[in-house]
This record gives sequence, C-alpha cells and structure tokens, in this order.
Amino acid sequence: MDFELNYSVEQQEFRQEVRQWLKDSLDHEFLKTLPPDQEDYAEAHYEYGRQVRRMLGERGWLAPTWPKEYGGGGLTVAHQIVIEEELAEYDLPAVGDLGLTLGAPAINAWGNEEQKQRFLPPILKGEVVVWQVFTEPGAGSDLASLKTRAVEDGDDFVINGNKIFVGQKYYADYLYTLAVTDPEAPRHNNIGAFIIPAGTEGVTVHRLDLIAGGGKRAIFFDDVRVPKENLIGGKGKGWWVAQTTLELEHGGGGRVTPRNRLVDQFLKYAKSAKLNGQVISADSRKQEILVDAYIQANVIRLLGLRNYWQRNAGVRQTYEGSQLSMNNKVFMPRLASMMLEVLGPYALTKDATWGPARGEIENWQRQSTATHPGGTIEIQKVIMARSMGLSRGRG
Repeated sequence: MDFELNYSVEQQEFRQEVRQWLKDSLDHEFLKTLPPDQEDYAEAHYEYGRQVRRMLGERGWLAPTWPKEYGGGGLTVAHQIVIEEELAEYDLPAVGDLGLTLGAPAINAWGNEEQKQRFLPPILKGEVVVWQVFTEPGAGSDLASLKTRAVEDGDDFVINGNKIFVGQKYYADYLYTLAVTDPEAPRHNNIGAFIIPAGTEGVTVHRLDLIAGGGKRAIFFDDVRVPKENLIGGKGKGWWVAQTTLELEHGGGGRVTPRNRLVDQFLKYAKSAKLNGQVISADSRKQEILVDAYIQANVIRLLGLRNYWQRNAGVRQTYEGSQLSMNNKVFMPRLASMMLEVLGPYALTKDATWGPARGEIENWQRQSTATHPGGTIEIQKVIMARSMGLSRGRG
C-alpha cells in the first residue's frame, strides 16, 4: 500500500533547506523532556513552543501561503506541504493557539482593513497566542444557544457570561469569542464576534480537571469592556463569522501531515517489545489489529489531503469537512481500543519503565474520550446530511 505523495524537484530542494534549518535551530535535547499531556507542561515547555513559533514566523514559515503584508510568507502550497511534513517529524510543544488556523481566516474574511492590519501580522508571525472561546456550559454543538451577552455602552461593549472547555494550561494574549449583541433579533442574527485582550479587567480563567487532560480552562467575563473596533464583521454578524471558523474546525481546510505519528509509535513498539516471551507483533490476531490501525489512519490522512487540495484549488466543498472530522472522531476511541487489545495493561501506564512511547499511548487512552470539540460525531453526521441536501423532515 503506497500512501505517499509525489514531489517536484523544487519541493525536494526546499525540503533540504527546511530540514537543515530545523536540525540547526531546534533544541533537540530539550524536546526530549516534553511530556505527552499538555497539563503536565512546565512553563519552560510552553515558552519554548512560543519561541519556535516566532522563529518560524520570522521566516514566513508559520503561515507560508498568507500574503507578506499580513505577516505570511508569500509562498506556494507546494512550499507549505513541505514545511508541514517536516514539522510533523518533531514533537513540538503545543501552545493552544487557534488564532493561526481558525481566528485569522475569520478576521481575513470578515474584518475591515484596519482590523486585518492590527490583528493578522502578530498572529501570523507567532507573536501572540489566541484562544478560541466559543463553547458554554449550555451551548456547545448548538452554538446558537449561547447566553454570554454583549451590551453596547458608548464606544464599548460590556460583556458578561462564561465559557468552558477552552484554551490551555498557560496564558493567551487574545480571546476570540462570541456573545449575544441583540437578544431581540432572530436566532443567528443576534450574535457578535469579538477579539478581546486576555488581560482585560474582568476576565478570569479557571483550571478544569478533566480525565482527558489537555489543560482546558473555564473563562468568566464580568463586566468586561471591549472597544467596538474589536467587533469583527459588525453587530449581528457573529454567527457568519463563526461559520468561517467552524468550517475549518470541522476539517474543511484539510491537512498534509505525512502520517499519524502515534500509530507509527504504536507499530514500532509492537514490533520490538515482547509479551509472554514473544514479540507482540508475532501474534496473528494482533497483526490484524496493527494493519487495521495503519489502514484506518491513512484513510483519514487521504481525506485530509483531499480537503487540503480542494480548499487551495478553490473547489467548493459541501460534506467533506465534516466527513473528515467524523472519521477522525470515530477513529480516536477505536485506536485507543486497538492499543489496549494489543498491548494489554501496558497501554494504561505512563511509568518511565513500563509505559510505551514515553507515556504517549497512556495519554491517548484519555485524550481519545474528547470527541466533542468542534461538534460531536452526531452533529457531524447532521451537517453532512444537510450539506448533501437531505431533507430535515420525514420521507
């Protein structure tokens, strides 16, 4: 089975440049200390992740295909493919920044020129971290039911409400959030999208202790004053601003990472470690599971490649984003079960001696339970059905 891409001479030459830069610029010994779960990060891990993003931003490699005037690299999709593939070879600290992948496209599509010039360069250069702050205790998949309110007061909006299951262990610079700006307006036409400096008075962040880990937080807004120039897209347009974000979050942007690194580690461990006196992968039943994991991971990869091509080629998408998201969400707990069946209790420990893959497989046993971000499996099915024109009614 050949799941590889074909590359041009220019891409291969550029790959050598990127590969050499990563070899020379990254602190490889420090990266070995990176824990699998973001909740276990030391602040030094987080700060190093921010430093790497700034380094990439300086070269235009953090946002390769974005225009240079907004802080991007002005490069081609062919260059971006190489950069993303080479970065995927490393365990780089996550910084919880959804500004680059989700916030910046919404600002670019809906913001005025002043907002683009103010917000996009620091995001695309990796100078700031932006958290997407949408979900509320009573409004997750049904985002239009959110309760956070933004009331006009002179040149500001005053925001009150709370969000949950957002962010990361350490801090952000900006919060990209939604709030009801007109409670009397029709559903979907009553919401505003705001960029809020995270240090604004009245913003409080609380830790959430979750089985899945990941460093998620709850955020409370208590009389938070936000200038009107931080409203993206205009009053009552927040739902449509959010749709730009949600389409990408659902998988419409695709991805080009060469493979699932966790599956690679799973296969490598099974081919080297022994259980009951024999190499794990020598068992015929476990061989079937390992092959199944490899195939399923690459099916998802191919769906991601297709979506990536469609987006960059300007092909209109309908169900494809949610198809990728749904398949990935279904695969997450399935992969955890496969690991548990093949490795037994070793899959449940991050002990330095007994835990496979430096504890990453144990971390996945918990992380795989988080299939709700960006919409549950059921929501993705509904979106796919409606995107294909299937009736909401019976018959």
